[in-house]
Amino acid sequence: MRNRVAAALLTAVLLGFSGCNSDKTTTVQTHALYGDYESSKVFNIDVDRMSLDAVLNVSPALGPYGVDIETDTEAFALTRRSDSIAVVNFRSNSVEKVIPLKFHPRSTATLEGLDLVLVSGKTKPMSVTIGKTDHEIKRYFGEDVNTSVHPVDTANYFGGGNATGHPFWLADGKRFLMLDRVNRKLILYTKDSETPLAQIDTETTAHHVLNIASEVDSSGNGTYYMVLEGPKDPQNSSIPAAGIMKFTIDSADKITVDTIFHAAHEDGGAHHARFYGDKYIFFPTYSGRVYVVDRNSMSAVASFKAGLGAGHITFSVPKRLAIVTNHKATYVTVVDLSNQQSPKVVANVDVAKPLTAEEWAAGKNAQAHTSYVDESGRYFYSCANCEAKFYSLDLDYLWISKTIHLPGTYVAMGDFVRF
Repeated sequence: MRNRVAAALLTAVLLGFSGCNSDKTTTVQTHALYGDYESSKVFNIDVDRMSLDAVLNVSPALGPYGVDIETDTEAFALTRRSDSIAVVNFRSNSVEKVIPLKFHPRSTATLEGLDLVLVSGKTKPMSVTIGKTDHEIKRYFGEDVNTSVHPVDTANYFGGGNATGHPFWLADGKRFLMLDRVNRKLILYTKDSETPLAQIDTETTAHHVLNIASEVDSSGNGTYYMVLEGPKDPQNSSIPAAGIMKFTIDSADKITVDTIFHAAHEDGGAHHARFYGDKYIFFPTYSGRVYVVDRNSMSAVASFKAGLGAGHITFSVPKRLAIVTNHKATYVTVVDLSNQQSPKVVANVDVAKPLTAEEWAAGKNAQAHTSYVDESGRYFYSCANCEAKFYSLDLDYLWISKTIHLPGTYVAMGDFVRF
């Protein structure tokens, strides 16, 4: 949510980088791309070798908060300090283009086989489609009003001031969902028209949508689930508790709410949930309470305690483990899922330093939003934000096996790719 930057300034991006590891082979490798909003850098990390491959220096006027992979060559850096989005080539380690927008970007969505990137707004309740190949603006959607979430909502609802939640493509590649956090609405659009196909009110601000393939047909009609963020202050009983809303979209473009699972009000807010298999949704809450929700009954079959600010969960399927990222704590929580209806906390493993009073006041997190587990299921990878530290966690021995100290200051969000 920032002011518009002149087009001339948007194109004045420093394209230089410093490279490491010149002895590359043609073997497919895993890379992580993370953004540093404060130092205006994008880091290209060779995950397999646990080494820094390149540092891309982006203009300080842009502020790359995170990076979303879009193709097997390019990613979009979420330049949240400006009305723009930057195209990064992670093979040549260069910033190829900065695309001017009508708003600061919040996040993106892509769909295999579709030559469009969907970008949602941070400063306006808007979305835009951009060509993957030509990088041209195709169409804008939503309200061209330069406002984040209303201050009253920011004070009362969990999830901050972003004007939208994560955008979401339906399987047909023609329709998408915009989560309007300003007006607390879920809106269905077709990519070919600025006029909504349908919209419904949401109980609270909403964060993201998830689904499983078996419940949706090839046109994208079927059942979906959306995280309702709930109250910022657990003591504010006037705000509905955080929850998961189950809803359907039919061939007539009608959105129908099925039911809503609510966490306990004292658990505070929530922002992400994730399916484990095709039956259970793991739903972390700010208090650290993680619910295991049966998608059929939309009721909790179990819960366990992780750490403060529990927000993201990653699975090691081969090891039958879950790793919970606790954004306000120093540790991740490792959980045994041998019995999904009776998950057992195995360990809390320290991965980050405690937040200082100044970092708390600034709303910073100790741990990054994004993480990855390798194909063997043994290693978990993520960042400690305020230390700018990328690390690998050995899930056999439950310790940090390697670290990379990045030349940055606050590394919050990224993406992983194999090439």
